[in-house]
Amino acid sequence: MIIVLNLFDIVPGREKDYAQYLRRVQPILDRFEAKVLLYGLTRMIYKGNCTQQYCGLIAYQTLQDLRRLSHDPQFVEILPLRDNSTTNYVLTAIEGFPTMTDAAEYLENGGK
Repeated sequence: MIIVLNLFDIVPGREKDYAQYLRRVQPILDRFEAKVLLYGLTRMIYKGNCTQQYCGLIAYQTLQDLRRLSHDPQFVEILPLRDNSTTNYVLTAIEGFPTMTDAAEYLENGGK
């Protein structure tokens, strides 16, 4: 499973454009069987300088599914709604370890 972390701010005055993007992207996510795990507002920053107001976590079955969605003509068509209404955007795809022990062993083995 791949989890995509989205962190971003909305450009003031562009809230309706981003809302339109959200309404149009959901059916595309559904078609690719992506699952929105969380979408909401940042309420507290415990550590660091990551100040984005909004956060989303979206799960894909595989990295290939994420790539296919990213190149889908319907998705490409609505990208300007997202890109022109947001700023300070960070999008990271994460492949998780089964357990913390697995992550520790990966690190102990030099990242292999």
